[in-house]
Amino acid sequence: MAAAREMYGRAAWTIAFALVLYYINHQEYPGPALQLTAVIILIGLGFVGAGYGISWLAGPGSQRVLDQVLDSLQLQGSERVLDAGSAGGQLALAVARRLQSGKVIALGETAENEAPRELAKNEGLCDRIRFESADWKKLSYPDGNFDAVICSRMLNSLETDALRISAVREMVRVLKPGGKLALNEVGDAQSILRALSESGIPNAHTQASNLPFGLGGRLITAQKSR
Repeated sequence: MAAAREMYGRAAWTIAFALVLYYINHQEYPGPALQLTAVIILIGLGFVGAGYGISWLAGPGSQRVLDQVLDSLQLQGSERVLDAGSAGGQLALAVARRLQSGKVIALGETAENEAPRELAKNEGLCDRIRFESADWKKLSYPDGNFDAVICSRMLNSLETDALRISAVREMVRVLKPGGKLALNEVGDAQSILRALSESGIPNAHTQASNLPFGLGGRLITAQKSR
């Protein structure tokens, strides 16, 4: 991951600078040189920690959140699922791995779909996943077309409550009676809960993700009335 590599690179340069600084000054100013070197090395180790944290969040941490979202759906393997928006298509790919005869439709820009489409091909998931470009404000699918609708960090990226309400209404519209919603979002969960309530689902639940310090955002789950 580019951000993690950048942190590791900064760590290497910082620690190298500290050692050079100590080598130049340790004979003339042994005490201050050692103290300054120790401080700079600690800064370098901070960059190492940041790089590790970024790598963990993108790997095992991200997988924990994906598992939490999918576990909330209790998929049986035959469902038709809509991924209304998730960066990199990882959530849709995780769904496809749990399906048997079902299918997941992943929405995203054409360019964004290329990498996850290649992953799906390499893993033999093409019969269980389809990538489409669509306008979430007006989905082309008929009412009650999906057993479950999911998304990750899409709704809070929308600028206004009106846009969030429009997106949520479309998600609810294409959901079958009794179908489930699972939304992983960061930021203000209350605006999404209001949007769900205005779309006919007043009893949505929200809980923290499995990651510490709120790093994984919140999981919002709901079920459409039958």
